[in-house]
Parts: sequence; C-alpha cells; structure tokens
Amino acid sequence: MEECCDYAGKKGIVLGLENHGGIISDAADLIEIMQAVKSPWCGVNLDSGNFHTADPMHDFALCAPYAVNVQWKAEIQPAGSKEKKAADLRLIATTLREANYQGYLTLEYEAAEDPYAAVPRLIKQMREIVASA
Repeated sequence: MEECCDYAGKKGIVLGLENHGGIISDAADLIEIMQAVKSPWCGVNLDSGNFHTADPMHDFALCAPYAVNVQWKAEIQPAGSKEKKAADLRLIATTLREANYQGYLTLEYEAAEDPYAAVPRLIKQMREIVASA
C-alpha cells in the first residue's frame, strides 16, 4: 500500500480505502491499516452506510479523522437488523465537523424509494444540515 501511495503522491493523487466489508468491515481493522501505512497519500473513502456493526455511527466517528472522501447514505443497517433504518443525517454532519473533515460529501443513494423523489429531497436536507452544522 505504501508503494502505491508513493506512486499516487507523485501524481498528486490521494488513495482512499473504503470501508466495504471483508478485512475492513469494522473501524478497528480499518484504523489499524491506516496507522500501518506511513503515507500522507492514504486515507479512508468513508461510506456512512457500510458499517454493519452493533453501532455503525460509532465506527463512522472513529474513522472520520482518516476520511479523504465521504459517501453519505440515507440509510444504515446495524448488525442483527434485517432491515435498513434511516440514518441520522445531522449526526453524520456533526461527526464530520468534529473530525475537521474538509473534503467532498457525495450522496450515494441506494434506498428503495423512487430516486427522482428522494434524491432532490435528500440533497436539500443535506445542504441545510451542512450549512447549520
């Protein structure tokens, strides 16, 4: 990973490792990798809906200081839950603010509701929340 980061850094590119299951399915494993890779060109592509642990927002908060990009989802699915539940959008914004996150926020929409109705509403909500956080 360090070799990849060195190459990417020479091109001005930051590599983001996404919390997307497998060996990086919880915050502790992801943070262990971040601390092991000695490069300023490495960070987390932090997906707010990809922690399926007992407390997904706790894992999100632990990883927020390492974030180089954030994929903001409207739903989360804690461990043991058969269904997704609405994410606390205000808590996501507050967590990022407290971590001094300065990068982009991208809406990644995967919910069941019609995206033509949901996405504009979510973008409006997210803008309002970020403006007030």
